[in-house]
Amino acid sequence: MASVVRTLISWHERGSFFLRRARIIAMSPQIFKPFRAGLALLCAAAPITGAHAFESYRITGVAAADKLVVREEPFDGGKLSDWKEIASLPADTKDVLGTGRSKSVGAQRWFEVVVGETRGWVNGKFLEAGDPADLKTETFSCSGTEPFWGVTLGPSKGEYSDPESKTKLTTESVQPSTARLFPLLYRLKDASGQKYQATVSRQSWCSDGMSDYDYAFEVLLSNDEVFQQGCCVINR
Repeated sequence: MASVVRTLISWHERGSFFLRRARIIAMSPQIFKPFRAGLALLCAAAPITGAHAFESYRITGVAAADKLVVREEPFDGGKLSDWKEIASLPADTKDVLGTGRSKSVGAQRWFEVVVGETRGWVNGKFLEAGDPADLKTETFSCSGTEPFWGVTLGPSKGEYSDPESKTKLTTESVQPSTARLFPLLYRLKDASGQKYQATVSRQSWCSDGMSDYDYAFEVLLSNDEVFQQGCCVINR
């Protein structure tokens, strides 16, 4: 029993506690029988978009004659004068572009979306995940801390930066995982021939540790000298 408890704690720290517990329940009904009813209620109550940001969404829960407001900043409730509307989307919109960034405000989670040339925020209760997309042609903007650094990863070029310098990169290849759209493996080099390798993967949460934002994408970046982890958005 002690080994089972240690396993549950490990899964919780990796951010997928309830999903993995469900698998254990199915495999070991005698051990976890008392948890079944509560777990079922939790899973049923959780909104589809409550735990993840995505690269695309569909609008849900908006009356046909209405439009979904896109706000300048994530702000829950308040008077109309307290927040700024920067765009609106028809109720039947099925391809709302996301950046992968989100923020929890009160009891609601808000998601950053792109409408034309404008970035804004939509309440997650009006969004559901769109179809998985091939992101090889997109550009990711990633960053990390301790020390502060950033990397841009595009299909043909990129850039690595830290507080002291910026280094232009050439993308040699972008390779998805075998038979899947994700993760993406980038192979890059700078003007001196230094090789870089970056893997962008989808995560439940990636936190930069410095802000209130959460991110759907994580990067692991390495060259001959460093190995760094950071969070990413799609630069749309």
